[in-house]
Formats: sequence, C-alpha cells, structure tokens
Amino acid sequence: MGKSNVIFKEKDIIEGIVISIKKYGVFLSFDDNYVGLLHISEISHNYVNNIEKYFSIGDKVKVMIKKIDTSTKFLEVSLKLLPSDLNPYNKILPSKKVLSYIKDIDFTKLEKALPNLIKEELKREKEEDESKG
Repeated sequence: MGKSNVIFKEKDIIEGIVISIKKYGVFLSFDDNYVGLLHISEISHNYVNNIEKYFSIGDKVKVMIKKIDTSTKFLEVSLKLLPSDLNPYNKILPSKKVLSYIKDIDFTKLEKALPNLIKEELKREKEEDESKG
C-alpha cells in the first residue's frame, strides 16, 4: 500500500466507527488508521452520566475534529461543536437525578433575599466607581 492521501484538518466533520466505550469517553476509528477520543464532556452541552446509553461498538458517528496529533494519528473530536442539525445528541436532557434534585430545593428564601442582594451589589459598585473617580 502506498502513502495515504487522507488529510484531516481541525474543524473538519468526519465519520468514525465506535471501537471502544469507556466511562470517560468513546474511542473511534477513522480512515488512514487514525483513532480519536470523543470525551464525555464533548457529547452534549448537558451532563451525560452514562455513555453506554448512547453508543454501541460499531456505531457510525459524525464528529468535528478539535485537535490533531499527526505523529500518533490521534484525534480529539467533539459532537457538541457540530451544527445542531448534524448532532443527534444535542437533545440529551439533564439526568432525572439532577432535575429532581433541583426541584426539591426550596428557593423561597433566595427569592425573598434577591431584591436586597441586588440593591446591595449596585450600591457597592456605585461606591467603588465614586472612590475611583
């Protein structure tokens, strides 16, 4: 086999095949023996708590290249940087655990204190401005 003519650039959108799933991310295989890591934080703008709910070995996944190491043929890739019409994972909702936790918090004290907190902050900023001027 001759030298490959595959040339990847940052921000290219490419398709890879899931070859390994870890708690922290998904490893993908690309053309020309490149391998990439789709870190868990690059899947969605919302919190992803279980990658295995979204990926299986052999899945084809479109990703955007964030970083390229040509010497090791390693790519850092992202799903959340894709245009939303190309990202099937951008609709991931926060986990139910997080939502129920927020729902159970009583915000009434904060709600009552907020107007005073805002007034105090504005007063403090005004005093700072006057002391500078």
